Amino acid sequence: MQAQADRTLSDWLAYIESVHPRTIDLSLDRPRRVMHQLRPIRPAVVITVAGTNGKGSTAAMLDAVYRAAGYQVGAYTSPHLVHYRERVRVNGKDARDDKLCQALCRVDQARGGIPLTYFEFGTLAALDIFSGSGLDIWILEVGMGGRLDAVNILDPDLAVITSVGMDHEAWLGDSRDAIGKEKAGILRFRGRSVVSDPSPPTTLLFRLETLECQARLMNRDYRIRKVGKDRWSFTADGHLWPDRSLMNSCEIDATSPVWAQNFAGVLASLRSLNDLVPVNASHLEVLQRFSVPARQQRDPGPVTTWFDVAHNLQAVSALAEQLQAECVQGATRAVFSMLQDKDIVGTVEVMKDCVDSWYLAQLEDPRALSIRELRTSLAGVQIADLTTSTSPRAVYRAALKDSQPGDRVVVFGSFCLVGDILDWESKRTPG
Repeated sequence: MQAQADRTLSDWLAYIESVHPRTIDLSLDRPRRVMHQLRPIRPAVVITVAGTNGKGSTAAMLDAVYRAAGYQVGAYTSPHLVHYRERVRVNGKDARDDKLCQALCRVDQARGGIPLTYFEFGTLAALDIFSGSGLDIWILEVGMGGRLDAVNILDPDLAVITSVGMDHEAWLGDSRDAIGKEKAGILRFRGRSVVSDPSPPTTLLFRLETLECQARLMNRDYRIRKVGKDRWSFTADGHLWPDRSLMNSCEIDATSPVWAQNFAGVLASLRSLNDLVPVNASHLEVLQRFSVPARQQRDPGPVTTWFDVAHNLQAVSALAEQLQAECVQGATRAVFSMLQDKDIVGTVEVMKDCVDSWYLAQLEDPRALSIRELRTSLAGVQIADLTTSTSPRAVYRAALKDSQPGDRVVVFGSFCLVGDILDWESKRTPG
């Protein structure tokens, strides 16, 4: 057996995948017991972000503003696009491989014989790194659900819930109400909370009321409306917020309604915590034209390319809205793949009017749909006949080769797909 000290990060990631017999085992008991052994030192403020879509972007924006204000910030997000170290960021920088290896080793020693899933292992390692980094704020993105997600072993000073839609139904439930109840699991009695879903499920509203949360809700306590091209107005009810708060109204730049909604939730979150970790209007400048890789990422050129990790109907619908609003002279080619538990039929129905030809890729994931399964689900639409490999990069190159100036290529459907192609894009020689 390889000594722990000699393991590379790749070795550790392979190891933590093997510790628990199941990939997903939603429970707080096991990670909580290991956390008590690790004894991480809490920062002044912990922010937990849950939601079906928008939580990664929300976490990234909060991280950027608080760092601009001079705070020491740790951000834990998932999944990663290219490298695992993207999941653990300290003051805007990915954790080093050696730091991750050391933290994973400490978690392994602390757990004794307690089995941990891959995500639980990674979460505890992130908390261990943050604990030793002298940080002021931890921003923790829920992996799935909320109530039984590993990040929920910590009580947050602010619980942020973004949009709630259909995804992971096998674990979270088959309705928005059921899923909303799981997301509401991150709320605490009389705790501070922000909800940026403009129409939250009744189960979430009920939980907010039952727990007597200090809640700030979109369209009740704060609002967003479009005032021009990519320009939105944010307003808030000033009497509901702490005295030392940000402005009650401002205008923001956002390229889509989804971005505007997330942006508004971030402003509401900053206001809700402004008595604990104050920021001012100048710190918000970092959000001007803010973007997160692979979230409605548009790269202009002779052939415009779009990259979006959209993999559920809510996110795919938002992408389709943006594509339909864009004037395109030529054809649109979709580089596409999905995992087995996703609504592929619904996805194709939403996107079919935006796409002229579909280029199907095979993912290296045990949950991935095969090319045959993808073809069956896409019956009735034009599928490109590929004579090359069906790997994501090869399929993307084929779509680019078949495109002419004025055409558009859209890559979407899975983090695995988009991440692999963006990694290739970052390494290839321009031109």
